[in-house]
Amino acid sequence: MLAFLSIPPMRYRLTNRARPLQDGEPAFAIPVKMLRHRHELAATISFITRRKLFGLSYWGLQPGYFDRMPQDSGVLVRPAVPIAELVPGATFPGDIDLLIVPYEGNELVLDRTIAIEIKIVRASFAKQGKSPNDFGVTQATALQKLGFPYVAIAHLIVSDQSPREAWRPAGLVRIIGPDGLAEQLPDIETDWLPADLMERSFGRMQATAPEPIGLVAAYLGPNDENLFDVAHGTWFPLCRAAQSGAKSNSALLAAVAALVERRQDYFLDNPRYDPA
Repeated sequence: MLAFLSIPPMRYRLTNRARPLQDGEPAFAIPVKMLRHRHELAATISFITRRKLFGLSYWGLQPGYFDRMPQDSGVLVRPAVPIAELVPGATFPGDIDLLIVPYEGNELVLDRTIAIEIKIVRASFAKQGKSPNDFGVTQATALQKLGFPYVAIAHLIVSDQSPREAWRPAGLVRIIGPDGLAEQLPDIETDWLPADLMERSFGRMQATAPEPIGLVAAYLGPNDENLFDVAHGTWFPLCRAAQSGAKSNSALLAAVAALVERRQDYFLDNPRYDPA
């Protein structure tokens, strides 16, 4: 029997806190075929292991909570969680594409759990209007009805690059001191296709997803690069904060706690602050 520290908010103290992975340690193993075909799971893993991009996205989904997270806090993240592991008998959606469970020290902050529906947008300069077959609203709504406190949709975008003649000017600023002092540098020409694709995808989600559902439009990179190559830098994702659901399912959250307790090795630990 799981014992919660307070209801609400719902918290659970782990009996055995797993050691976070260190830089250079393997996090996930997936078939090479998934990488070559840019499978949704491969794109999802690319998203959560790019800690800067993921952190910016989580900040956008939970801005109030993120800004007040204490030291020794973070989130435990697991992709592709079969829904039946948490809700016996449930069949739709078949998987939770991304399950995020915050922690503070050894306590899981269950009332801040987020279930995210992932969609991959494979666009190109020639076909910038490319969109997924569906926007994920039906699946996200089903996750709400199951009782997750927060639900979101994330569109992860890959594309080719624009021809050089389509590049546009961008402002450039350089930080020149530890106090944040900056100086303006001359404008540079850059490829704005990632920003254009995120704006288009985000606008479509806004038009179809009801307000309680959080939104993320994030750019992973060009099609001709490996999904895990971050040499092209990080574009700030576009986000809408997820709002708490009307009814959280305490039995569901107890199942989330039991899953983390039982299989912490299935989760990636993304700390809020750089380890000392």
